[in-house]
Amino acid sequence: MIIIKEFLAADIESVKVFTDKVVGHGYYSIDELTEYQKKSIANTNENCSFILVDDTTQEVKGLRLALPPGNWTQGKGAKLRVDLWPTKLFETAYFQSLFISPELQGQGWGPKLAAESLKIFNKLGAKAVVAHCWKESPDNTSYKYLSNLGFKKIIEHPNYWINVDYTCVLDGKPCKCTAIEMLLNLR
Repeated sequence: MIIIKEFLAADIESVKVFTDKVVGHGYYSIDELTEYQKKSIANTNENCSFILVDDTTQEVKGLRLALPPGNWTQGKGAKLRVDLWPTKLFETAYFQSLFISPELQGQGWGPKLAAESLKIFNKLGAKAVVAHCWKESPDNTSYKYLSNLGFKKIIEHPNYWINVDYTCVLDGKPCKCTAIEMLLNLR
């Protein structure tokens, strides 16, 4: 049985194994995951990030890394167009990453993980959520997923992940993929 649970410090090593397998080796380091897990916790001690776990094997099967307003200043890539948003950075939450194991894709787990994070963001009073979706995702699923949640396209960032030292599952190293910056108004 697959369950949704908060992303805790005790899950970091399992999440690293999962992201290496699903996204590409080295996309996240243990240090980065530790930092993001801490940044996922709002000043109210509420966790905004969640994982999918196989309750039988305890294997991580999905990750929704989400950061509350005030706990982030940029995404994995360096490009961010705050000047195009209707909100200020400190009022805006961030969907850092969503990864689902291939065997669970298309079963509604992405929206379920998003709903958990959005509940917390709304409780915290976030005015918007920003995300960078992967334009080259198979069948454009990344863009479709965010669009179905109500996100609107702001701008495209070619070579968004080019300075991230990892091996992209699509084009190797360096990653030359494009990010689409998207925003969801919550107010």
